Amino acid sequence: MFDKRLFALADGIGRLVAGKVALMWLGLLANVAFVATLVMMLGDLLWWFDPMAAHGTFGGAAFGGAAFAARLPWYLLALALIAVVRYLTTRGATKLGFEAAERVKLSLREKLYRKMLALGPSYGSRVKTADVVQSAGEGVEQIQSFFELFLPQLFYSVLAPLTLFAVLLPVNLPAAVTLLVCAPLIVVIVGLVAMRAARVFKKYWGKYTDMGAAFLDNLQGLETLKIFDADERAARDMDRKAEEFRVMTMNVLQIQLRSLTAMDTVAYGGAAAGIGVAVWQLATGSLGLPGAIMIVLLSADFFIPLRQLGSFFHVAMNGMTSTKRIFALLDAPEPRHGSATLADDAGAPVVTFERVGFAYGNDDSAADSDAGTVVQSSVKPSVKHSGSAGEAVDAPADASDSSWVPHPALVDATFMANPGQVTAIVGVSGSGKSTAAALLAGTTVGYTGSIALFDYAGRHEVRDLTDESLMRAVTVVGARSHLFAGTLRDNLAMAYRTAHDAADGSAADGSADPEAEATMWDALRRARIDDFVRVHGGLDMTIEPDAANLSGGQRQRIAIARALLHDSPVMVFDEATSSVDVESESLILASIRELANEGKTVIMITHRMANAADADAIVVLDHGRVVESGSHVRLLAANGTYARLFRTQQTVEQVGRRDGAVDSDADRAKASTAGKPNVHATGQRAGAKVNATNKNRRRAGTADKAGNSAVIVATAAAGTITGANGTADNAEAVASSTARPYRLIPRLLREAAPLSRFMVLACVCGTLGHLAATFLPVFGAMALFAVAGHPVWGMGVAPSVVAMAVCALVRGLMRYAEQFMNHNVAFRLLALFRAKAFAALRRLAPAKLDGKGKGDLIALITTDVEMLEIFFAHTISPVVIALSTSVVYAIALLLLDPWAALLLVAAHLAVGVLLPWLFSRSVRGIGDGLRKASSELDNQVLDGMRGIGEIIRFGAGEQRVADIVTRTRDLWARRAKLSRINGHYAGVGGVLVLVFTAVAALLAVAVAAGMFGSAGVAGTTGALPGAPKLIVAVVLIASSFGPTLALAALPANLTNTFAAARRLFSLMDEAPAVVENGADRPAYDGMTLDRVTFAYPTVASGKVASDVVPVLVDVSLDVPRSGILGIQGPSGRGKSTMLKLLMRYWDPQSGRVTLSGEPLPNIDAHHRRRIQTMMSQETALFDGTIRDNLLIALPDRQSGMPSAAAASATASPADDVRHAASNASTAGGSAVMSDGAGGASGSVDDLLREACRKASVLDLIDSLPDGLDTPVGELGDRLSEGERQRIGLARIFLRQADLVLFDEPTSRLDALNEAVILQSINALAGERDAAIVLVSHRGSAMRIADRVVAA
Repeated sequence: MFDKRLFALADGIGRLVAGKVALMWLGLLANVAFVATLVMMLGDLLWWFDPMAAHGTFGGAAFGGAAFAARLPWYLLALALIAVVRYLTTRGATKLGFEAAERVKLSLREKLYRKMLALGPSYGSRVKTADVVQSAGEGVEQIQSFFELFLPQLFYSVLAPLTLFAVLLPVNLPAAVTLLVCAPLIVVIVGLVAMRAARVFKKYWGKYTDMGAAFLDNLQGLETLKIFDADERAARDMDRKAEEFRVMTMNVLQIQLRSLTAMDTVAYGGAAAGIGVAVWQLATGSLGLPGAIMIVLLSADFFIPLRQLGSFFHVAMNGMTSTKRIFALLDAPEPRHGSATLADDAGAPVVTFERVGFAYGNDDSAADSDAGTVVQSSVKPSVKHSGSAGEAVDAPADASDSSWVPHPALVDATFMANPGQVTAIVGVSGSGKSTAAALLAGTTVGYTGSIALFDYAGRHEVRDLTDESLMRAVTVVGARSHLFAGTLRDNLAMAYRTAHDAADGSAADGSADPEAEATMWDALRRARIDDFVRVHGGLDMTIEPDAANLSGGQRQRIAIARALLHDSPVMVFDEATSSVDVESESLILASIRELANEGKTVIMITHRMANAADADAIVVLDHGRVVESGSHVRLLAANGTYARLFRTQQTVEQVGRRDGAVDSDADRAKASTAGKPNVHATGQRAGAKVNATNKNRRRAGTADKAGNSAVIVATAAAGTITGANGTADNAEAVASSTARPYRLIPRLLREAAPLSRFMVLACVCGTLGHLAATFLPVFGAMALFAVAGHPVWGMGVAPSVVAMAVCALVRGLMRYAEQFMNHNVAFRLLALFRAKAFAALRRLAPAKLDGKGKGDLIALITTDVEMLEIFFAHTISPVVIALSTSVVYAIALLLLDPWAALLLVAAHLAVGVLLPWLFSRSVRGIGDGLRKASSELDNQVLDGMRGIGEIIRFGAGEQRVADIVTRTRDLWARRAKLSRINGHYAGVGGVLVLVFTAVAALLAVAVAAGMFGSAGVAGTTGALPGAPKLIVAVVLIASSFGPTLALAALPANLTNTFAAARRLFSLMDEAPAVVENGADRPAYDGMTLDRVTFAYPTVASGKVASDVVPVLVDVSLDVPRSGILGIQGPSGRGKSTMLKLLMRYWDPQSGRVTLSGEPLPNIDAHHRRRIQTMMSQETALFDGTIRDNLLIALPDRQSGMPSAAAASATASPADDVRHAASNASTAGGSAVMSDGAGGASGSVDDLLREACRKASVLDLIDSLPDGLDTPVGELGDRLSEGERQRIGLARIFLRQADLVLFDEPTSRLDALNEAVILQSINALAGERDAAIVLVSHRGSAMRIADRVVAA
């Protein structure tokens, strides 16, 4: 049923589980002793009515005299000892179960992350990143219930019935046998459910992780979705997945509820049967009344352990399902590495490739794992593996097809790179450049031929080297190098620590070591980023998640500085300068040359021929083959592939304005005069006055967002920042973020109000079910007294036995109805909360999502939402049920004895009100800390998975594992505190039940003895006509605490639930950067920035700090109605900020942005997104097919996006297109599109293919077996950087917007494709008379512009 390896994950697990079972068993014995003591206390009364007793020996004086008083101290001593044992066993069992679970979780999480490090970047071929995050987070947490609850309960459920059978066997054999025979029926039910539930739970967890993966995918591409006005469409898709998950959850619940119904029916039916046999034995004289009462009181204990096992079963199955997925991943084959090492003092090696061949799909890192458990069953194996920068390989998508032959990435590749030289590797996208780098670095394995390092110690084959040796020898800087959330110092220290063999981070991080800090500053200087760092907090400047507070160029230069710190003898720069401006590029290239001059072996992979021209040696790759090699001069003279690429690069400089371009509209792009400061035309920073004023100002770490570090105006000094136009003030603290439960609960109840009728029904059913469970033993006691000739309430034997049978049946049916209604309400509300959370993210995107951890947001929409089930399904109705049943019990006791009713009210107030209140005060704040620590762990795992290549490359794996372990131990410590408090109050609750039940017995004896109570209870003849009612009252009080104890246990769960709710409401209440409530829909006639001043607000406050230097100050710019406007300047000059203001990501603090003369806040958002679009620096692709990613760009209804309800009732033309495209792809035909996408009729595929042709990506798509239906992988990582960019460009061509904003569209493309794309942009402006704003730091891209302004 479960994997035995779980017990081997950590030391002492078996002993801890066995210890908990032993303590639970001791608790059971204490309970047996308590019942025996209770019966002994009532013995005089019971024997008085026992048909087998000689009543003459018991006179009335015995109840008030010395006999009971003499025994009372012994009874009290026994009760005190039992109470101590019950408390200690409860606390001890809680502690041991918690300890076992936490040890396993720590070990499993550590092993999972180590496995990810062992798999390296190839993990993506087996599992989605979101699945890893969920598995390492909530998936591991599911183990908690298995070890803490289910596993000990499994063994205890076997011991308890056998123990009770042994206890009751001397009392009465038939009754004991009857109870024992019924118990295994529950085991049979659990077994039958287990066989069926395993398959269902597997699908359940799959749906859950799929939902998390879809959410992460949409979250990462939310900016793209909003650009194309497709975010509502994505929201509907998320709602659909949430509904599918709800349906699957209800299917799981149905199985669980049917089993619980059957188990309750058997359990309570078995208890009724055992009591019935006791009644029969009493009637036949084979059993005394005290023994019969003992059977009544212990009958429930026969079945409670097995019923609890059944209730724990579903959480255990969830844990087992997630564990199987984790173990399947842990069992996946790892890339093979050697055992040879390199000498540290052997010098820089010669790198040789000799007849190297490699094909993705053949390497052992891409071996499939168990399909259906971990492998992305819905996504085919990789089209390519992305090395360090993503190198496309035309590999078929289905490598499992026996007819498929992998397309080679490298074929007989032979070349050499010498120390002290720069060796350039050039070629178009997909030619194998990055594959060569990945093989050399060891992040991809399985090559044929030889890749060797020759140093003074000899020849070393790369495949034979250890990971550590290869990591120390080779450093790779890719085009998409990952920076980790934290500080700049942290990011640099991971490379410095490895290079300088620091055993710990005390000195290696530079915080206490001047030499280390000086070395870091030198690396930043060589990467030409030190000036920027100095004015942004120095080495302690904040790096936000995804480096959202840095531009692409700034990120790249910091990554280069980190690589320089690694100081390895072999340095590989894979498109490392693609995101930086020309000036910075030349300086970085000079630093690269310095490395070669220092004697290092430097390999530079580039698509820009100008960068390769100064290399000492050049290797030209074409379709995986080395077609040429030599110096720049020799290769030009050979007039081969290199010459063609080089001349194409020169041709780019000659791509000019399109034919027929006129200046009338272009002139409107000139910066305004007549009192309006111009955008600075020289490309330099703002005037001396501005810089002098601000150079000493302290800047907030997050003030310079999206890479805009400088003021880009001419002469105006920074003025006071006023309130943002149309931007909600985010300074007010969100009330819900610190809301107390008395504020939080009403809001949660308001969310549930539309489903209140189901909740009322659940409360009614639950009340009836609990009343039935409580009154079953009460009717049993009544049946016994009826046999004895003293019926209570006039009920005879037959009515009492029938009432017991009815109670057993009602309990089973009402349990089903209550739980079904509760969970139906809860799961519908969870789906609603997911929809509201995603809607909140849509409102906040893209501006306010910068700096928010994606792992945290995954946990928010999955784990946090799931935690609300505790409130909706397990809090509301239990509170009502506890109150309702307590009232009914009190009324029933009033009819039996008023003193007993008063005692019950006091007992239930103490257990159900006072105890939970004290408990909740003790755990206040723990839940918030737990959720914060848990979300930070999720962020850390996701951040680590995104940067796993860098972690491996810089040898920071152990450091990262240690951090994961530290964070897990922190969670352990926080949970341990909660567990201790929970164990304490659980023990106190058990003791209070014992105390009040004992007091009820004492009260019964006292009243019966005439010490107090109603007059005439004890007759003058010694007869006790009221005593049967008192004993029945004791049985009722003893059986009544179930609903109330449930309330006492709630604070332990609600502390996490309320923390989760606060996090959700905080997100839902957060004010967006802009409020989209405009209604105007003008035709496009140009845009204007009019005296705009803008500074990025800080993440923490949402406001602009008073000492922050604005990014834009008093800037004015006219965007033409048609034609191409170029904006050129170095990285960090505010170019991207201007585009974001035009797209209304933000509103300026002063000045205004207009579209067709109308202020941008007045424009309908859907209309604006229809007539304008933007291509960002990094193209976001979604985890689907190429077709799916292209269809995102097809516009929705021309009149604006309909509501979700309307959209479901009336399909938009784009929906028709997507449905038609889907039909075409499955039927193999072509679909005809209506005029919704620009008015042109034709085949959908024709439209897609034409857009791809313009974007220079059609040849690649046609080379793939599945064409447009080829999966692109997470974040498009099965495609190279250039291919992703070109698919993003194809979306722009499909959109047919009136205004297109391009942000560095060709920065990562080779010369040939850059030329084609620039010509396509030219064509876009000419054919459709569209307006285009082209931002670039490269002068070559500006050749097509009608007008260029410099930033």
